[in-house]
Amino acid sequence: MITSEQIRDAIKKHRTELPRYQKLYNYYVGRNDILNRQLPDPLKPNNKIATSYCSLIIDTVVGYFASKPVSYLSRSNNEKYLADLQKIFLLNDEEDTNAEIVKDFSIFGKCYELTYIDTQGNIRFQQYSPLEMYVEKDSQDNILFGIRYWKEKQGDSDVMKVEAYDAEGFHYFTSFDNGETFVLDNSIPHFFGEVPVIIYKNNDEEIGDFEKQIPLIDAIDKILSDSANELESFANAYLLIKGYQGTKPEDIEKMRQNGVLLLDNQGDASWLIKNINNQFQQNFFETIDNLIHIQTATPKLTTEEFSSNLSGIAIGFKLFGLESKCGVKERKMEKALRKRIRLITNILNLKGANYDWTDVQFQFSRNIPQNEAEITNEIVQLSHLVPLEELLSWHPRIQNPAQVVQKLKQEQDTMNLDQIGDSNG
Repeated sequence: MITSEQIRDAIKKHRTELPRYQKLYNYYVGRNDILNRQLPDPLKPNNKIATSYCSLIIDTVVGYFASKPVSYLSRSNNEKYLADLQKIFLLNDEEDTNAEIVKDFSIFGKCYELTYIDTQGNIRFQQYSPLEMYVEKDSQDNILFGIRYWKEKQGDSDVMKVEAYDAEGFHYFTSFDNGETFVLDNSIPHFFGEVPVIIYKNNDEEIGDFEKQIPLIDAIDKILSDSANELESFANAYLLIKGYQGTKPEDIEKMRQNGVLLLDNQGDASWLIKNINNQFQQNFFETIDNLIHIQTATPKLTTEEFSSNLSGIAIGFKLFGLESKCGVKERKMEKALRKRIRLITNILNLKGANYDWTDVQFQFSRNIPQNEAEITNEIVQLSHLVPLEELLSWHPRIQNPAQVVQKLKQEQDTMNLDQIGDSNG
């Protein structure tokens, strides 16, 4: 049973982690640090341009890795088991939940999922970011418990509410002294057989996809903001007039209104502006831009390199870095999904089923641009060497190869019957 001291210590640990997670979230939504910049001289231009590299990095990964739903297969061809799972997935919007999970662990380095039984007796699962939940683990990386906490108004005072989840049940606490002690309000057993909290990791280090590149992103934000400052300063440049020390303010105002300067041979006028090395700035910007794309394995999909009808091998080389990164995500996510299936299966078996959670296999599909003509030619060339159903699974337009094979057999049987009828006639 979770104690008041464990909850208090867990909340303290979580609060020390929150600044990091909040910063990662801010950068994803475009609230970069440049927006907080203050210049020593408040009269000078202070443009604040926040780039959207972080959202580009995350959205590219999510689009490539998670836009196509995960497929579930049964090693023993247990269609009843898969059908029961699909009902639960449909109730929980599983496809959208999985995409949000990929987005969150790509931003924060990890995220969580809570499995529970709702008031109607349905199996539900809900995704949470590290901003919303804290999970305590032991030295062997096993989950001890998870908590969520928030403040509520009770009468004229604020109280802290806590939901805690361990291997025994769901526990509800209240603190009346700002988190120093917690009083147990209620406990409900959950029957999952283990802690119903799942950790989805981006990698073993639990680092987000753009986290290490934040200094580079800050540098680009500063370059663009300072360039905008220079342009604004150029528009407000000083007019330098030589040889007319006796010029009065009313003379300047008259010249400004007329837009004319009358100078003699000894006089001169010019704008006082700073010389800017535009080529150096451009080269510096492109260097940092390339570093961000290379170090985050984010391909520049809008460049000319992706505009032509590339072969499958060429596309594979250009997406190699992204595919390698997504390969790590796939292994980590599959490990977490196994626990999801295990938790669901534990409850289904308590309701009278006899399923084995290890029977379920996962199939991930990438949303990758493909040369369909090239794939079709490969299918035709290998038609005598590879089973038809496997060949059809290679084609991006065929979602259910088994169904297509069945239709082809039915059409072939119909043609054979017609031919027999014609010969008899």
